[in-house]
Amino acid sequence: MLRSTILLIFSLFLLTQCTKKDGSGTVTIQLDHSVAGNAFEVDQLKYACQAGHTYSIVNLKYYLSEIKLTDKHGQIISRGNIHLFDIQNPASASLNLDNIPDGDYTQLSFVFGLSEIQNVDGGLINTLENINMEWPIPGDQGYHYMKFEGRYDSLNTGIVRSFNIHTGATKGNQNYLEITLPIQTLILRDNNWTIHLQMDLNEWLQNPTTFDFVGHEAIMMDQSAQEIIKANGGTVFSIGSVKKT
Repeated sequence: MLRSTILLIFSLFLLTQCTKKDGSGTVTIQLDHSVAGNAFEVDQLKYACQAGHTYSIVNLKYYLSEIKLTDKHGQIISRGNIHLFDIQNPASASLNLDNIPDGDYTQLSFVFGLSEIQNVDGGLINTLENINMEWPIPGDQGYHYMKFEGRYDSLNTGIVRSFNIHTGATKGNQNYLEITLPIQTLILRDNNWTIHLQMDLNEWLQNPTTFDFVGHEAIMMDQSAQEIIKANGGTVFSIGSVKKT
């Protein structure tokens, strides 16, 4: 009887070990926006850019896609998210990456905008939000990557004009950005974490090239202007705090 009981306990132990699942958790990406490192207010004509104008932000929408986490062993975890941020929708400032396996994660990477595989006419779910991001030029141009819109006081002369920095695939050119950022201390152990991903809007307008609103109030089909914004995008994003939640 004792021997049978011991065998039963041992069998149950083995069964438990064999069926035990590795832990996982949720990583939340919190999108934080600033101008020159300071939190910004919508529709306030008070921000200085390198070209010498004072400007405001009236509208900001953009896509993040192909979001991936890489662990210290080089294993890449992808959830294939396509996320639309809209400044008018506060809930869109965060997105969840669910069921991320336990691990020590060292990198966050993503596409700013949409790759050519995803960025085709009618390629996204037919929601009003996606429809409003469609590229209006005839042809297979897909969707805007970003709508960054506002007003500027031209060289602070009191002459106020509007600008529309609309980025996307232009004349067959792919202008999306592939961003990879290092992460410090994200040790997932069957728990949840939040990564604060920071966007400094001023960096779209400088570094390495000064972007001047004058002559570039609308850049939808201006590939040279698109390339300036794309190159400047290399310093737009950074990682802020990384916290267990």
